[in-house]
Amino acid sequence: MTSTPSSDGPPARTASHAPTTDPSPTSWGDADGRGVLLDLDGTLVDSVYQHVLAWYEAFHSHGLHVHAAAIHAGIGLGSDRLIPWLVGEVEDPEGLADAHLTRFLEHADDLSPTPGACELLEDLERRAVPHLVATSSGTLTRGALLSALGREDLQVIDASDVTSSKPAPDLLASGAAELSLPPERLTMVGDAPWDARSARRLGMEAIGVRTGGFTEQVLREAGATWVVATPRELMGTL
Repeated sequence: MTSTPSSDGPPARTASHAPTTDPSPTSWGDADGRGVLLDLDGTLVDSVYQHVLAWYEAFHSHGLHVHAAAIHAGIGLGSDRLIPWLVGEVEDPEGLADAHLTRFLEHADDLSPTPGACELLEDLERRAVPHLVATSSGTLTRGALLSALGREDLQVIDASDVTSSKPAPDLLASGAAELSLPPERLTMVGDAPWDARSARRLGMEAIGVRTGGFTEQVLREAGATWVVATPRELMGTL
């Protein structure tokens, strides 16, 4: 069985990969009372294509053929949203999600930080910018990602902390509450259009990072006001 995603999913991608020439945002992190929320999967850790492969194999193990490009378009969603968006209602969504998790964790040792991810975190800490990681990942995936980053000490909220995953704004609203800052005083940094959509629903600034394979056009259409190639470009700006 071959499945295609429903029409209300992420915007179409383009072939362009030209680097952005936009200037950095004006003193977002210099103003008193501002903070930062960072996505983990694909933003701080280079994990997107491992997820694509794991989902591809998981779907095949359940008799479903889903094109890798379609899977990539949905990466960043929680499995509770990704599965029905890609294939509609299935008999055993939990089993399908477990099959993906098993395959992803089998290759967790191959994960590594995205360029400048660790340096960006150190930069935020050095400048005492309030920040935390907001991820739709579950507990086991979160552990593997933090281990790959070498930063198990980070303040993190994940899918277990909210009832609705991205693009619902619940996760980011929870992050704002954790930092005791209103959404309009926060900047969300993420690699997927779902991150920007979640942020914009709360009136939160959104920065897109192209480490997840989405183009500048896609990230901007989702609501990102600035797009960079890697986290390294954000050092000193948040």
